[in-house]
Amino acid sequence: MKKDDLNAELNSPELQESNDSLIVLDSNDLIVSCNEKARQLFLLSHLPIDKPLLLEYFWFELDMRVFHLSEFKCFTGKTIKLMLVSSGREAYQVSVSVETFHLLGQPYFCLLVRRGSGELGDDKVSSDYLMAKALSADMQRDLLELYYQPQINASDGSLYGLEVLSRWNSQEFGQVAPDDFIALAENFGFIAELDLWVLRHACQQLAKWRKQKINIPRVAVNFSPFSFDYPNLKNIIRFVLSDNAILPSSLVIELTENKKIRSIDYFSDMVNAIHDIGIDISIDDFGVGYSNLKRLLRLPVSQLKLDRAFVNGLPQKASKNLTESVLAISQAIGAVSIAEGVESQEQFDCLKKMGYEVIQGYFFCPPLPKSKLETWLCQKVC
Repeated sequence: MKKDDLNAELNSPELQESNDSLIVLDSNDLIVSCNEKARQLFLLSHLPIDKPLLLEYFWFELDMRVFHLSEFKCFTGKTIKLMLVSSGREAYQVSVSVETFHLLGQPYFCLLVRRGSGELGDDKVSSDYLMAKALSADMQRDLLELYYQPQINASDGSLYGLEVLSRWNSQEFGQVAPDDFIALAENFGFIAELDLWVLRHACQQLAKWRKQKINIPRVAVNFSPFSFDYPNLKNIIRFVLSDNAILPSSLVIELTENKKIRSIDYFSDMVNAIHDIGIDISIDDFGVGYSNLKRLLRLPVSQLKLDRAFVNGLPQKASKNLTESVLAISQAIGAVSIAEGVESQEQFDCLKKMGYEVIQGYFFCPPLPKSKLETWLCQKVC
């Protein structure tokens, strides 16, 4: 069969009138052909298409996760039930049958997508999908905003650095809490793109401040463990730093633990590779997620951030004992000790007396957008 014969077959009257969508993928997971029903459903205006996002998302309900085009080849000869949200924003149950054939010696995969009866009843998955799609679109249009929270040296009150935080005020969904939209990005498979978006914009802003002679010693950017699966991550980070003339020592990557880390060995190797560039690694919310000390010892930790849950209980004895234990671990591995969520003079005095080196929290300054942070810095320094 030639490619022209394949296209003719897909555009035959029988298939054009069918309610089923036919999509043909090559071995690189690119869409090389489809019938008219698939074009309408997925708004495929041109071929080939090299990004699964353009095909919308399939959702694998059994695992509660995105199902990508590249996974279909593993189901050759089988039928799998998925959810899809069409470009018309309707959510449907679908069954996808996968068959393989060869053309000119190359393997191709034919997907026959059949709609189930009625719309999907799971409003939560559908609404999450629509919100994730809006988040991805706003990110690509640079509509997210960065906030910055100062980190203060406990010894003399000088600026240690800034933690960079992303904020999303959606035209459709309003102000979305960071924990919520970060979870969406993780669940729908674009958390690495979000983390790298924050990194690029944070480095661009740091470069601008330094040109304006505003002294920011370092910026800390949060990275999800899932982001370390992203292809060529180390070199991308290196390029972002170089492109903005920023030394690796000016960047801190804060890690937050997730129980769904695919492979701790791979994760540790990737973190070590990035640390080898000269970037400091910080463990966020320590005492809550990273309770596995064996795992901690496998990571090149430069900073330990005490979780705010312990700070909130100060100066009560139980919280004080736990806080001192975290400090002892930090000192034992040679990491800078940072306490976040500090909101009162009493908490600050207690932490400083213990020996915590860096303090972060509303007691000094809340997270601020760029313009307000610049005013705060001027008042502090000028």
